[in-house]
Amino acid sequence: MTPIKNLLTCLLFVSLATLTACGDGGDGGGDDTPELTAEEQRLVALAGTSGVTWVATSITFDGAPADGFTNFSITFRGNATSKTYTTVSGSPVFAASGTWDFNSGNLNELIFDGNSGNVFTLSSLNTVQGTVTMTVNFSSNGGAASGTDGLYVFNLEEQ
Repeated sequence: MTPIKNLLTCLLFVSLATLTACGDGGDGGGDDTPELTAEEQRLVALAGTSGVTWVATSITFDGAPADGFTNFSITFRGNATSKTYTTVSGSPVFAASGTWDFNSGNLNELIFDGNSGNVFTLSSLNTVQGTVTMTVNFSSNGGAASGTDGLYVFNLEEQ
């Protein structure tokens, strides 16, 4: 009986060792989902997985409250190959809809509609509190109404 007992104990030990080795790959999580890159993390922070709408809590133009942005909101959508936006009351700074991207890979700068002349700087992006500040030294390049060129600060809150 002792040899059978020893054999069963050995088989049990080998079985447990095999099951332990085949577990989750040793990372402790058991999740094979790859880590997000920094750009993917920023994209999710701005646009979520199916779009995020940001509404203005305040907008200033050259340090004073800005006129004409009543009920301003911007909705970001995007993935690695396509980034779009829509706005409400965004003129003259934003079109009603268009494309956006990170400025030459800088995750703290955005350009809209391919216009690298108006680079928006992101600051205070806080996904926990759902807030972001976008700043741009805007230039209309002759196409918009006079008096629209200057420093805009958009303080936004996730809706």
